Amino acid sequence: MIKKIVFFFMLFIFFSNDNYAQENKIKISPNNLLGTSSILLTLEDRGKYSLIIKNKTGEKIFIKKFEIFEKKLFAFKHNFKNFDKGDYTFELSKERKIIANKKFSKI
Repeated sequence: MIKKIVFFFMLFIFFSNDNYAQENKIKISPNNLLGTSSILLTLEDRGKYSLIIKNKTGEKIFIKKFEIFEKKLFAFKHNFKNFDKGDYTFELSKERKIIANKKFSKI
């Protein structure tokens, strides 16, 4: 129960900091990749999206496809325990066009 409260509190803080900006954003909470981290996506338009995580060699190691029906914050948790230490690229695409790109590290 406490984990759910903390998760929703973190969503509220990230969402309120964006002030409904017209920009697609990728955030990770906590800021680096730990065992299980929350992935927060701020999406400006409805449509079909995909999030691809690539390792340092450019190999796709995770793909999540989803559809949004209104501008909102899309959040989910992912377990990064099996990921090696290093840098990872997160690419957010809409209809096969990259709309946001960000690097995160696992230390």
